[in-house]
Amino acid sequence: MLGKLIKYDLKSITRFLLIIHIFLIAAAVFGRVFLTGRIDFEADEINEFLLTLTFVIYIIIFAGVSFGTSIIIAVRFYKNLFSDEGYLTNTLPVTKGMHLLSKTIAGSLWCLIDTLLICLCAYILMAVPVITEPLSAHWDEFIHLLGFQGQGDLNLFLLYMLLLSVVSAVGNVVIIEASIIFGQLFNGHKVLGAVVAYFVITTITSIAATVAMGVQGILSDSIAMNSGTASMAPESIDLAGYLTDIMNLSLILSLCLTVILYLLSYFIMRRKINLS
Repeated sequence: MLGKLIKYDLKSITRFLLIIHIFLIAAAVFGRVFLTGRIDFEADEINEFLLTLTFVIYIIIFAGVSFGTSIIIAVRFYKNLFSDEGYLTNTLPVTKGMHLLSKTIAGSLWCLIDTLLICLCAYILMAVPVITEPLSAHWDEFIHLLGFQGQGDLNLFLLYMLLLSVVSAVGNVVIIEASIIFGQLFNGHKVLGAVVAYFVITTITSIAATVAMGVQGILSDSIAMNSGTASMAPESIDLAGYLTDIMNLSLILSLCLTVILYLLSYFIMRRKINLS
């Protein structure tokens, strides 16, 4: 039964998400062919305005697609469980926990797809010969400049990034679902309650992350690097170690937050669902 629920939930959100991600890919290909692919980086004077405008536009597009993905997942979750459609949903011979698990899996899968497609489109946009050719010719030096000992270390780092992307995708969906579930506890103000709950959760998470970074010394390293108080010679910057520390902290916080919010959501759904 869980498989059927996942299939239904994927179908209900895919038709909308497919459209905006086709637009995302088309926009990246267009930008590569007609914008970044036509800029002469070897010219004496690069059109800085065009280059800056291109980056700004595509940052907005990437952020808009990511935001749109979250909104579609949130709307489908709310409508399917807590609107008039919820009356039909809750007549199915399925536990509320299974509904929650199904929607979490379906939403997380699309969040991960969204992240991977945005990375792919960024690569399409930036993979111009003036960048790729020097990198290919000096790849080993570039890896060591970042702080990796070799290609094997870089591959492990990329796998770790993929793991963190999976955990982040699940975490983002759980935060959205938890916010909606908390919001439906407020009679007559469910949507407003969900929005407030989302901002409260993300604010608390940001504060906790900042405190944890301070305790671990990551925050002071970041301030030193940005302010220029640390030595900025390439060989003195362990960028790989710095990024790994941040990713370790992000993974721990994401896992803790995801487990706590998912359990709270599950217990609230078992005890009360407000369809008024």
